[in-house]
Amino acid sequence: MMKALLKEFEIGMPKTLVGVNASSQIGALSRELGAKKAIIVSDPGIISAGLINVAKASLEKEGIACDIFDNCPQSAPLSSIKECVKLIQNTQCDVVIGIGGGSVMDLAKMAVSVAAHEGDISILYDPKKIIKSGVPTIFAPTTSGTGSEVSWGAVFTDDTDENDKRKKAVKSDYLFAHTAVLDPMLTLNLPPAITADTGMDVLAHAIEGYTSVKANIVADMFAEKAIRLVAENLRLAYAKGSQNIEARYNMMIAASLAITVLRSSASYIVHSFSYPVGMMGHLGHGAACALTLPYVMEFNLIGNPEKFASVAELMGESVEGLTIMEKAARSVGAVKKLMADIRLPLRLPEVGIGEKDIPEIVDYVFKFHSYQIEANPRELSREDVENILKSAL
Repeated sequence: MMKALLKEFEIGMPKTLVGVNASSQIGALSRELGAKKAIIVSDPGIISAGLINVAKASLEKEGIACDIFDNCPQSAPLSSIKECVKLIQNTQCDVVIGIGGGSVMDLAKMAVSVAAHEGDISILYDPKKIIKSGVPTIFAPTTSGTGSEVSWGAVFTDDTDENDKRKKAVKSDYLFAHTAVLDPMLTLNLPPAITADTGMDVLAHAIEGYTSVKANIVADMFAEKAIRLVAENLRLAYAKGSQNIEARYNMMIAASLAITVLRSSASYIVHSFSYPVGMMGHLGHGAACALTLPYVMEFNLIGNPEKFASVAELMGESVEGLTIMEKAARSVGAVKKLMADIRLPLRLPEVGIGEKDIPEIVDYVFKFHSYQIEANPRELSREDVENILKSAL
């Protein structure tokens, strides 16, 4: 495996404001952009919880008019994107502000981009057609998971096609936000189950990017910090996050660092599995990643033992006196212990997936996610993929 120091890689991250109550600066940030009309993209749950109120008040303080778009279901359905595009076009807004989880921010990104291309929805199926930015965007996440606020990608589902319900990824530098706002106050009352789900998405991003064949010196730096932050803070945020602003703050940082890892490195088979496993098991994305993460790690240990040994240490495992492979194996145990503590399923049958479902999952992975297999630290045959899934039964 090529040493990280020798690799060519890219890095990219938008302007990012971090701090307790940072969302109170959204109005000032919009004014700096010369905005006179804003659209806040969110969802009904976020709005009813009052999480857009601080941002809305800050816009009003700056004299910026504001419309609300709240039709943001999970997985950013195409019909909702089109609806948001019409609002952007009709209001001639100067800034779009996404406040919510990954689906909300992804929907806002794609709607802005489609509006910038005269409503041409085909750009989402062929991102090479994305040739310009739309109106500036400001994203404030209300979860600590996807890292969409600082990423160049988005995911949508085509709910207009009855024959194809899979998630589709769009990646373009034109999807980067103008500014990301990380305010842990927006995650303070996040329910434990969502904290667990989104937190494991962060860990999967970091571990995959860290151990991928595309890992590099910058990805390693961000991944190591993200892994340590998750190990030290996710349990606290899950147990009593409403009383632990520091844990919430640290998880927000970890989420942004971890997705930045994937900008210059890559995810692999864990994320390939997450889509069919999530659909079959009715799981959130992070829980779906977590469900196969330890079993993929166990298979991959021999492909990058030094990095997996480092994962064990970063997660607080005692490794003194152990061989490199023994240290590496401790990383698998560390992930399983964390999952057990935050009450996530550890085996496929717990979510209704059995051996009879394995061929369908494998077919899906090889049909739609072969590009992620290439980044795996160990070669993968169809039989290998089947055996990893069987180990999770």
